[in-house]
Amino acid sequence: MAEAISFFVLVATTASVLIGGLAQPYGYLKLPPLCAAVYACWVLPQLWALQRQIGNSDAVYISMFNLFLAACLFSVHIGWRWGTRSEAYQISRAPVPVSASPKDLGRVTCLVTLVAWSMWIAMGMRSLDERNETMWTGPLTILYFFFNIKVLSMFISTYMLLKFRSRMSIVLFLLNLALYFPLVLIYFRRRAMLELFVSISLGFWFARRAVLPRVAVLLGMPVGALIVFAVGALRGLARGDGTSEWRMPSLAEIASVDFWSFTPFASDQQAPELTNAFYLMRLSSELGYHTWGAHSWDKIVFQWVPAQIVGQSLKDALMIDLDLTRTLADTLNYSTPTGSTSTAMGLAYLEFGPLGVLFFISTAYVLGKWWVRANSGNVWAMALYACGFPLAIIMPTSYPVVVLNFMLLHAGALWAARLAMTAGHAEQGKNRHSAGEYFHVR
Repeated sequence: MAEAISFFVLVATTASVLIGGLAQPYGYLKLPPLCAAVYACWVLPQLWALQRQIGNSDAVYISMFNLFLAACLFSVHIGWRWGTRSEAYQISRAPVPVSASPKDLGRVTCLVTLVAWSMWIAMGMRSLDERNETMWTGPLTILYFFFNIKVLSMFISTYMLLKFRSRMSIVLFLLNLALYFPLVLIYFRRRAMLELFVSISLGFWFARRAVLPRVAVLLGMPVGALIVFAVGALRGLARGDGTSEWRMPSLAEIASVDFWSFTPFASDQQAPELTNAFYLMRLSSELGYHTWGAHSWDKIVFQWVPAQIVGQSLKDALMIDLDLTRTLADTLNYSTPTGSTSTAMGLAYLEFGPLGVLFFISTAYVLGKWWVRANSGNVWAMALYACGFPLAIIMPTSYPVVVLNFMLLHAGALWAARLAMTAGHAEQGKNRHSAGEYFHVR
C-alpha cells in the first residue's frame, strides 16, 4: 500500500510541475517543466518496469525511492523559484535591447567556432579503430571534451542570425550547424540532439520572442522518449559492421526499427539506470553508507585532470576511487550493467542522503538567475543559460555535478573569448589613440 501511495505522489508531483510549467506559452524554455518531462518520459517508465521486478521484501525501499525521486523534482521547482525571485523581473513580450554589439558577438562566436572545428578535425585525424572504440581513451577524450564548447557557438550564432542577420551570422550559423549534422543524424548523440533543439528554441525566444505551439511540445515528448530508448539500435544501423566509417541510415532502415520494443513497457531489461539508482539508495539506507561528496570530487578530477599530461599515477592519487560497482556486487550481489549510469538521484542520495536534494536546488537556483538576467537583455547570461540548460535537463539521467563540471568549460571558454576580444579592442584603441575603441559591456 505504501509503495502505491509513494508512486502516486511521484506521478502527481511530475504532472503538477509539467502541467504548471507548460501552461505558459514559453514554459518549455524553463528548467522545472523540462525536468518533469524527463521524469514523465524516462524516469517513470523505467520505475514502472523496476517495480515489477522487485520483490515484496524491497517494498519499503521502493517507497523511499519513489519519495526521494519526487523530492528531487520538487527541489528543482523550489530552486528555480528562488533563483527567479532573487531579482525582480517581468518578461517583456517584445525582444529587449542587448548588452553587446553584433561585432562583439561575431568575434566571440568566431573564436569559439574555430576551437570547436579544430577539435572536430583533430578527432577525425585519429585512427578509425580508435574512433570506433565503444569507450574512448587517450587524447581522443581530451579532444572530445573541449569539442563540447560547440553548444556555445551554436546558440550565439543562432541568436545573431535571428537578431542581426548579416553575411557573417549566416556563415557562422551554417558552420556550427554543420558540426551538429553528423552528431544528430549519423552518431545519434542524445545530448547533441537536445543542445541543437535548445539552441534554436532559445535563439528564437531571446531574439524574437517566438515559441513553439504547446501542442508541438507535447507531441514531441513521446517521440523523443522513443528515440532515446532506441538510440542503441539507431547507432547500430549507422555503425554497420563496426570496421568502417559510420554512415547516415536511410529512412527505410530507421522505419524498420521496432521503437516500442526498446521501451521499459515492452521489456523489463530496459530499466538499467533506475535499477542502479535503486540499489545505490538501498545500499546507503541499509548500511548508513554515504560518500559525502567524494563521488562528485572524483567526477571533477576525472574530467579535468588529464592523465596524458600529469601522469596516471598523479591522477589516481587525486581520486578517492570509491569503486561503487564492486561495493554493490559484494554487499547486495548486484552487478551494474555495462554502459549504464546511476542517475543523479541515486548518486545524490548516496552522497548526502535526503540532503542530496541540495544538488537539485542549487542547480535550479543558478539557472533561474541566468534566466532572469538573460530576459533583461544580458546576452552573456543568455549564452550561459543556453549552455547550462541542456546539462540541467539531462542531470537526472547523469550525475549530480554534471552542470558544474561542464559549465566550468563553457564559462571558461566564454570568458577567454571575451578576454581575447577585449585585448583586440585595446590594441585597436592604442593604434588609433582613441579610448572610444575600448570594449565595454555591463
